[in-house]
Amino acid sequence: MKIKKNYSPAEILEAGKIGVEFEFYSNLKGHVETARSLSKYIGKRVVVPMALSDIKEMKPLYHSPIAPTSDIFKLEPDYSGGKTMCELVTGPMKYAEARNVIIKVLEWISNNGYTTERCSIHMNVSIDDVELPTIFDIKNMNVLKFILSFDEENVYASFPSRRDSVYARSIKEILPNKSAFFVNKDSTVYSRNAFQTPFEKYYGVNFLKLEKNYLEYRYIGGADYEKKTKKILDLLSYFVTHMHSVLNFMDYTKSEVREFKKMIEKQNKISQAFVRYVDFKKEFPDIKVTLDMNDNDDVLEGVWVNLRDKLFEVIVTGGMTKGEFNLDTEAGRFQLKSTKLKNCRLSDLEMIDCEIEGVLERCSFYGCKIKNSRILFSVFPKGNTVDFSKIVESPLHVENTCNDCFIENKSNIINCQVERGVIRNGEVGKLAKVSKETMVVEEKEPAESSGSYNENSKDKKKDKK
Repeated sequence: MKIKKNYSPAEILEAGKIGVEFEFYSNLKGHVETARSLSKYIGKRVVVPMALSDIKEMKPLYHSPIAPTSDIFKLEPDYSGGKTMCELVTGPMKYAEARNVIIKVLEWISNNGYTTERCSIHMNVSIDDVELPTIFDIKNMNVLKFILSFDEENVYASFPSRRDSVYARSIKEILPNKSAFFVNKDSTVYSRNAFQTPFEKYYGVNFLKLEKNYLEYRYIGGADYEKKTKKILDLLSYFVTHMHSVLNFMDYTKSEVREFKKMIEKQNKISQAFVRYVDFKKEFPDIKVTLDMNDNDDVLEGVWVNLRDKLFEVIVTGGMTKGEFNLDTEAGRFQLKSTKLKNCRLSDLEMIDCEIEGVLERCSFYGCKIKNSRILFSVFPKGNTVDFSKIVESPLHVENTCNDCFIENKSNIINCQVERGVIRNGEVGKLAKVSKETMVVEEKEPAESSGSYNENSKDKKKDKK
């Protein structure tokens, strides 16, 4: 089939298919009453999936397997905002129909509910390739081209509070796969396999949905988003037309090439400093590198290939310019001390007296200040303050404080100070100090043990710093 390239904006939008997820709070009593009111107002059937609770009563089901359609939507609790947050999920609809539904739902929220910074709208967007054929299908989209051409600043101009959201991180991240990777500055053709692009749920665009032949856009949200109808509809139109441009054109445009060179310019310069330790030391004089606390230049030059990949990762993803980096060979652990990291993606690190923003997995924290982050399967021995972050399956011991965080600890104890925020689940220990403003969704009874941090089992590696 011959594919026409120059479709009109109206033709492109008409081929769009959109499903929407609205997070909000209702002033009405319960999910069932809210669903009835919504159904009447928007002209769609809205169902509330129910489950039998432990006390033999029916309650709304969280993340039910029911798939909504264009005519039947579902309303469920969304515990990321506490017990009372609602999530309305639609099925995929034609573009014009989706616009009407968005307008009506936003009107309903304005009249019967409200939104906070914890609320957002997710748009699931695809293009009907029968109605409007494209060169590539969504599954085989060139993600690098998508990122280079996407106008993220336009999104943030409409929803500035989402710029630092832990649930909608910037997609403008292109990282070379190796620290010794070099890009020819005069080249205009790039291998997709040479770069890491954001393949994880909590970005402004969730590229994990590619395998299902659509994309989830997570940028829109924040307090009073229901009052920004025009901005939301304008962004919806942009999402559809931009997706079409990526699917229907093969070559990189001149502006995309310029954007690519701009994004990797700093990385190229950094890569040059990683060939030898002596080059690194000259380029980053404020970063102290050690092996088992030994800073001898000859020793470090000899083991540089064992240190540089992790250090490169820290510098490129977190913007580290000063501080200390050590490899503890006995523990087999990389350590950071007294540094600031922003928008990082890091794992398997021990961090001491650091200021951190980003996604962190399997890390240990001592005396750190963490904000706007997602922390998974990590350890908080003592002295940390965590603000506006999501913490998953990470024991929270005494002498730590969590402010306005979302905590999901099914199998780990919470024994720290918790101010506001949401405890989705977990065992709130006997030493925990939980403010009355904190929303607790599910709470296990404390075990006989206090679950406090045991000084005798403390990781002594911290003292080596």
